[in-house]
Amino acid sequence: MSTRQIAYVAVLAALYVVLGQVVKFLPNPMVPGAIIALNMVVVVISGILLGPRAGALVGLIGTGVNGFFTPAGNAYERFAILPHTIMGLSAGLVGRRSAVAGSLTILVGHVLNILAFILAGLLPASDIIGKVFIYGLAFETVVDIVVILAAVPLIRPLVQRAAAPA
Repeated sequence: MSTRQIAYVAVLAALYVVLGQVVKFLPNPMVPGAIIALNMVVVVISGILLGPRAGALVGLIGTGVNGFFTPAGNAYERFAILPHTIMGLSAGLVGRRSAVAGSLTILVGHVLNILAFILAGLLPASDIIGKVFIYGLAFETVVDIVVILAAVPLIRPLVQRAAAPA
C-alpha cells in the first residue's frame, strides 16, 4: 500500500467518524427512533475507488474509532466493526468492475450488522420480521445506494488525478 493510499484511508476513516457523529441527527422516517447510517457509504465508496484492502481498512478503522473513541460511540457501532470491514472488502472486490455492483455491497453491511446485533443481543430477532423494520431498512438501503452512485462519479476523477504521477 502506497503512502498516498494510506493517507486516503486515514482521511476517509476520519470522514466516517465525522459522519457518524452527524447521522445521529438524520432520523429514518420509516422507523421511529432509528437513524439513517449514512456513514456506511464512506466504506463502500472507499472500496469502489481504492480497492478491497483500503475499503476494509476504512471500515475497520472508521467504525472502530467511532465505536470506541467518540462520545457518541455505542455498542451497535462496536459490533459493526467486522461487518463494515467485510463490506469494504466486498465493495473493493466487485466495485472496480461496476459501481452499481459495488453500491449493492451496502446490503452486505446491513445483513451482517443485523446478524451481529442479533448475536450480541442488541436486536431481538422478533423485531426483524416487523414491517416497520423491513421498510426502514429498505428506505435506508435505497438512500445509501443513491448516495454511492451519485458520489462515485464525482470523486473518481479527484482520486485518479491525485494518483497520477507528478
